[in-house]
Amino acid sequence: MNKLGDLSHLDPHRYVLLTGATGLLGQYLMRDLLAAGFSLAVLVRPSKRQSAADRVESMVQRFELELARPLNRPRVIEGDVRESGLGINADDNRWLIEHCSTILHNAAILEFFGSNREKEPWLTNFGGTQNLIEFARRAEITNFHHVSTAYVCGHTDKKIVMEDDLDCGQSFRNAYEECKFAAEMLVRHSSHLINPTIYRPVVIAGDSQTGFTSTYHGLFLYLRLIATLVPMQRRNEMGLRETPIQLPFTGDEPRNLVPVDWVSEVMVHLFSQPATQGKTFHLAPDHCLTAREFIDYCCEYFNSSGVEYLGPNGERKAENEFATRFFENIGVYQSYETNDPQFDKTNLKKFAGELVCPRIDKEMIFRFIEFGQANRWGKKISGSTPKPHVLSTS
Repeated sequence: MNKLGDLSHLDPHRYVLLTGATGLLGQYLMRDLLAAGFSLAVLVRPSKRQSAADRVESMVQRFELELARPLNRPRVIEGDVRESGLGINADDNRWLIEHCSTILHNAAILEFFGSNREKEPWLTNFGGTQNLIEFARRAEITNFHHVSTAYVCGHTDKKIVMEDDLDCGQSFRNAYEECKFAAEMLVRHSSHLINPTIYRPVVIAGDSQTGFTSTYHGLFLYLRLIATLVPMQRRNEMGLRETPIQLPFTGDEPRNLVPVDWVSEVMVHLFSQPATQGKTFHLAPDHCLTAREFIDYCCEYFNSSGVEYLGPNGERKAENEFATRFFENIGVYQSYETNDPQFDKTNLKKFAGELVCPRIDKEMIFRFIEFGQANRWGKKISGSTPKPHVLSTS
């Protein structure tokens, strides 16, 4: 029996169509679905350097090295969720209609600003979902799995956001939250989809074991900024880099962060169970990293000091070059500094409670930093993965 459980309800001769397979989460979903034995088709755009097929092949070869085992190749469909008809040719369209029975829609763009619905992030996150739903209708595919975000809750005063919550009259902090909310509403209200399944991850970080990431948003934006600015600061008489900055929060605020490998493992586990169909799952940690823990870990790694916490009523001041440059680069995340809600995980615990989320601790933060440095914070063309960091006990 497959380690995921009983897969007898899934037709081995029918394919799962995965979108967003070249993004961070999509790469792990592709790897884990192939490793679990699924027949997979992936909708992929070519890049400037590689065809769609070459992009996928290079990833699968990396997976095989990581897993030390051969994997079946997915069927690569060149196309684009943003285009009408998904931008695929007639032969691929016929093949998909004939062979696919399930869609796992993961394609999305993490861009916060964009009021024009004809441009990003609306074009991919909302328009792409519209196009996938229309394709599913034409192909008579009713089994639809949608990757949303926990932050469809928007700016909420709720202490706990429930998995069944969606349209609560909330306001949104940015276009990303709003268009992901609108896309989830589309999925839920599409009459031809039978009980679509919704996955809502919180902020996704790197690989818990290797530190790998392919995107430098969120947590990795902070790490890249710290790794760039701190080494430029002068040392004091104790040999510490001086990083004087006053932060307008207590430092005890929780941060909902989860490693990408855990998110993928849980999603494939849920995807494999017929009883999960039609449910919504918050993929959130049991133990949140606090802002103070994160900053302390970075200060230890880079041998720096000077952070002061002013509390939520404190005023953000840029009184030196270090603080000025730091605040200039993190403004996009300012609205999340003191308002990261707790997310209900009732469904998640019921169906995947045995898959415990790894705690993001000092050792994992060090792995993320070391991967980012080895990868030149996204400027290096992907190659070998750095070895996990091991803390010195001396």
